[in-house]
Amino acid sequence: METLSVRCNHCGAPLELAAKTRFVTCQFCHSHLEVKRTESSIFTEEVAKIAENTSKMADSLEVISLQNELERLDRDHAPERAMQAAKNLPNGAFAGCIPAVVLVMFTAFGLFFATTSSQMGAPGIFPLFGGGFALIGVIGLVGIIKQLVAPKESLPNGSAYQQQRAELVRKIEELTKG
Repeated sequence: METLSVRCNHCGAPLELAAKTRFVTCQFCHSHLEVKRTESSIFTEEVAKIAENTSKMADSLEVISLQNELERLDRDHAPERAMQAAKNLPNGAFAGCIPAVVLVMFTAFGLFFATTSSQMGAPGIFPLFGGGFALIGVIGLVGIIKQLVAPKESLPNGSAYQQQRAELVRKIEELTKG
């Protein structure tokens, strides 16, 4: 029977092994060792370290899996998040400026048309027509003002998306701390 001489990688003690031995316990430090072979060398590695490394790799794989799940969840809910982001924009910024300017001009045109046509002695329908324009403009402006002053709607705090996302983030943080 062919024997090989290797050293314990924990304490350095010499070990005599059979050629096909895969695992051995060092008689000096009692470390459980795995015998590793390459084309040019034979060495030992502590089984406990292998298990620790395997555990770290499993945790890393779990983090990657959770990050992928988080990305998928965000991707699936992108339209919902975009609507939420749009609702969180400052309402007074540019959201109602252009329609408001157009409606002010529409109202001014209607008032101008109504007063000018009545001063010129136009038949009764023309001043009413201008007054209708002005009324439509005022109603539109009131609608824009209501929209600008109304409280912003948001996703409910208890939405399934937010709960799932918070849980995934918590798990990722938990795994990356340890």
